[in-house]
Amino acid sequence: MSNWYSHYDDIDGLRGAVAEGRHRDIIGGLWEALGTLQLDFLKQQGLQPGHTLIDIGCGSLRAGVPLTRYLDAGNYYGIDLRPELLEAGYDREIAAEGLAEKLPRDNLHATAEFDLSVFGIKFDYAIAQSVFTHMPISRLTDCLLAIRPNIKAGAPVYITFFERPEDADPSAPLPHEPGGIVTHPGEDPYDVKPSALRAACPPGWSLDIIGEWNHPRDQRMACFRHEG
Repeated sequence: MSNWYSHYDDIDGLRGAVAEGRHRDIIGGLWEALGTLQLDFLKQQGLQPGHTLIDIGCGSLRAGVPLTRYLDAGNYYGIDLRPELLEAGYDREIAAEGLAEKLPRDNLHATAEFDLSVFGIKFDYAIAQSVFTHMPISRLTDCLLAIRPNIKAGAPVYITFFERPEDADPSAPLPHEPGGIVTHPGEDPYDVKPSALRAACPPGWSLDIIGEWNHPRDQRMACFRHEG
């Protein structure tokens, strides 16, 4: 049993929101803006239609729709903690956009432990947008260790984070602009100091803190790679 809490742990609330058609809201809204931002960023980083990509914490497929449209058929994959979000995203977004033939349902998997082994491939790219902003930084280490067998050596794993300056009060709430989000080092939404982000990098992994990438809620970007 975990000793931390995220709003995704409110299963009844999440299921109620999905049943009411609020599958976009429950993952933070900004549907078009953040979906397009992720696609544009990944293309700038070299993503091509022939690459395979795993969307970690893909939710109801906010990025999944534009990425499925851009990538070759079968090359987008996603995992999420909540199967309800995957179902809503597939049925109400992917199918509604006429993209079901490009995204096999088996390319989506519900897992609490970042298990990519079910897909049986090694990925060229990975992204986790607004995932570790809802978890303690130790879960990032867990994720990198878990996914390593299914990420190609040298392949980029992009994660977003709320940055806490090194000299900031270690316990005070921290406001972020744009977006007006207030983060904390020990509760959701979480922030992290760059030094703690580096400390979370497991042996055999490298870290490049990219920083600003025009996120509308001031999340920053980092890139992890393992050496193989």
